[in-house]
Amino acid sequence: MVEQAGDPTVYTDAPVVAARPNVLRESQFIRFVLSTLTWGTGHMLVFMSHSFLIYDMTGSGLWLAALGASIAIPQFLFAAVGGVLADRMPRRFMLIFGSAIGAITMLILAVIAFVDALEPWHIVGAGVAFGAALGNDWTTRQAFITNLVHQSQLIRAVSFDQTSFHISRIIAPIMGGFLLSRAGAEGAFTFGLITFTLAVLLLVTLRPNQEIGERQPPVWEGISDAIDKIKNDTIILIVLVFTAVNALFLGGFIYLAPVYAKDILGGGSVEQGAILTGMGIGAVVGAFWLGWRGNVRMAGFGMLITNGLTVLVIGGFTVSTMLVASIAFAFVAGAANAVHITLGTVAIQTRVDDEMRGRVFGVYEMAWGFFPAGGIVFGGLLAAFGPEASLAIGVAGTGLVTAGIWLFSSVTRRYTLDQ
Repeated sequence: MVEQAGDPTVYTDAPVVAARPNVLRESQFIRFVLSTLTWGTGHMLVFMSHSFLIYDMTGSGLWLAALGASIAIPQFLFAAVGGVLADRMPRRFMLIFGSAIGAITMLILAVIAFVDALEPWHIVGAGVAFGAALGNDWTTRQAFITNLVHQSQLIRAVSFDQTSFHISRIIAPIMGGFLLSRAGAEGAFTFGLITFTLAVLLLVTLRPNQEIGERQPPVWEGISDAIDKIKNDTIILIVLVFTAVNALFLGGFIYLAPVYAKDILGGGSVEQGAILTGMGIGAVVGAFWLGWRGNVRMAGFGMLITNGLTVLVIGGFTVSTMLVASIAFAFVAGAANAVHITLGTVAIQTRVDDEMRGRVFGVYEMAWGFFPAGGIVFGGLLAAFGPEASLAIGVAGTGLVTAGIWLFSSVTRRYTLDQ
């Protein structure tokens, strides 16, 4: 009972609700977001610079496929392991460990490049370490957010964290393109070493609120529980389907970007960086808009619309022969895809309890493992059909999946997100 002002004898049943600050006023969350920025810059630099270096050194789509495989397979495996560990171990420690792997690997590559001994197999071999670190980190990072912010702030927290990651998609192509053209591979690798090291230093300062039960179920029982949860929740299952298909498609787009830059637009690493920067700027705009808005009630409809728009504009990119138009298409694709990803991530966050969140996000990250697998698939398609036909196949396949979910999943169309 709450006493009303001006009359000490009158009471109301209205609950007292403490005002919760916006997540951007919470210092721990700010440091976490900065760690996402530095960590994400390092990983986006890997995807951008390593694919360019491989194609520049070999001119082979099969080498691009090998690079994709070297990242995709360990990412897929370590996502499953990381999901289980994220429910059993301090998540902060796991994030520190993953960023440290990235820093050490970049250091080794930088030393090899400085002595002018870099070979394609060095880059492919390093992809194994980056894939393992990525599988561990992204799974844990998604589960970790709820240990820093209140449930009522989840949409903003996920959106602003995604905004930070998407800013890294701007920084990495700009810096990567500049360093590759001016300082070579050794400059790009040194920059990657710095970004991963900064991520470690930021994560060390965090003090999250994570409770780990004294008794944990056996590993396989825990995995089985997570799988049952996914099978019985249509929205989570649809998010995972979208994620796997989009990851494959967008992974192919990223891996084909150096081919478009060199063979179709007549440029090089700078043009590749411009395309990926345009996509990154669009992603920042989309994610920041959603964070500022704070909620999207018709979340299912939003996921369908934004995915359809992404497919359409990348279809436009496929036939573009002008750099300005290609950047514009990439910008719109980035904005639409960022909103789509954030809505899907928040859907999982709000539908899974914390004690199972790591395992479910482990499966989510396994679906994202199809991103580097895009290098395998589209590298093979490139060798057989050329870049335009390869990307057109991706556009058609992703469009069919989106249309199928729209037509046959009424649960997705009706899904609302209330906070």
